[in-house]
Amino acid sequence: MCVLGWIYDDSGWTVMTARFRLPAGRSYNVRATELARDRQRTEVVCNVLLLDNTVQPFKINKHDQGQILLDAVFKHLELTERDYFGLHLADDSSDSPRWLDPNKPIRRQLKRGSPHHLNFRVKFFVSDPNKLQEEYTRYQYFLQIKQDILNGRLPCPHNTAALLASYAVQSELGDYSEAENLPGYLSEFCFIPNQPQDFEKEVTKHHQQHSGLTPAQSEFNYLNTARTLELYGVELHYARDQSNTEIFIGVMSAGIAIYKNRVRINYFPWLKIVKISFKCKQFFVQLRKEAHETRETLLGFNMVNYRACKNLWKACVEHHTFFRLDRPVPPQKNFFAHYFSLGSKFRYCGRTESQSVQYGKERGIKDRVFARSPSKPLGRKLMGVTDWESVSRNSLSEERLETRSLPTRSPPGTPNHRNSLFVQEGPRLRPSSMGHLVDHVIHASPSLPVFSNHKSASSTQANSISLESTPSPEGPPLPSHPNSPGRT
Repeated sequence: MCVLGWIYDDSGWTVMTARFRLPAGRSYNVRATELARDRQRTEVVCNVLLLDNTVQPFKINKHDQGQILLDAVFKHLELTERDYFGLHLADDSSDSPRWLDPNKPIRRQLKRGSPHHLNFRVKFFVSDPNKLQEEYTRYQYFLQIKQDILNGRLPCPHNTAALLASYAVQSELGDYSEAENLPGYLSEFCFIPNQPQDFEKEVTKHHQQHSGLTPAQSEFNYLNTARTLELYGVELHYARDQSNTEIFIGVMSAGIAIYKNRVRINYFPWLKIVKISFKCKQFFVQLRKEAHETRETLLGFNMVNYRACKNLWKACVEHHTFFRLDRPVPPQKNFFAHYFSLGSKFRYCGRTESQSVQYGKERGIKDRVFARSPSKPLGRKLMGVTDWESVSRNSLSEERLETRSLPTRSPPGTPNHRNSLFVQEGPRLRPSSMGHLVDHVIHASPSLPVFSNHKSASSTQANSISLESTPSPEGPPLPSHPNSPGRT
């Protein structure tokens, strides 16, 4: 009780308290209550699906930049090598994958309503698992690829799938033992969509050969085998060519590839590309003029809409910057160029691959202890939207690629590839047979639209980026055979 003073009446002196002031008036803090209300309205809940199939909610201010949410996820996962990962917008209904932009406010990227749903995924797939410095980072890659194969997003031949599954079993169950691993011990595991009955026997045969491999070695061998798959690290975007044929444009570390009916029909390495641009829903790739050519070549593709076209363009900018440059291109400091230039000002501003590798070497925790998540038993009938037999038949196998004179990648020769992470005998080699493709690939497909006499693509100048920047000195990995140049 607050004493305000003394008053005198018929009964004598009496203490005057705050109670005597109540009839005089009241106060109400309007601003404080409105701020509390606005604070509740600006907070949104983002449910992030992690790679171990757990959902973690994050409360974030919708006016914050996307980087705030990314940092919150990275902090929850205690992830050091962060630049390889991103948040994929799960509630996006477009036919083109869309990633959360760290430099834009969250309210401009997510639809109205809460909670929002996002997927934590690997965004940039390295060509060699040795570039990942932490075992924990390789484990996240392992979970991502295992999930992609299970969902049918990453098709692979039947024998390669069995080998990959055996490494996953070795990582989770350890060495094979006849006393403990009785027949049918893999019955609750599901590795591929619509898994056939005899698949478990093949996995068991490989599992018996992996005795002695630790979980870290098993996961490293898993990544080393998975990187040889044709669609490893390829971000696919639905499009149509000039003849209105359905195709997929794949963006990867080495360049841009065109797929039709699950077969790669064209491939353009970054060294062959001068500029990528888009206008409305048309995506353009300007190719470098060869010595024997008199005209420049401009390829055009029709996307579903403007949003899908811009998503593809941004994916190309990010992949080229991350894998080919030493450092990101700095933003323009010119006032007029910044505020009065036409087109998108988007540029990738994170670390490049070379910077990420160096950062991992300096800050990575080599002996980190973490708990691996066990596989959840899943029913075969719920597994898949894709028929595994058709996937195996239509996958980009070695034989089909060789007959079409396209690049191929083969898994390591021996299934029990031990200690490859800890004992290295020189740089890891990546098989390929694309030597005869590079010189003739530009005109290999008559279905692709080719526009000549575009010496300056003025119609696409608004949203374009030149790829003439100096590439990373690391360059592509060496070939595994003296007659077959490598591929990043």
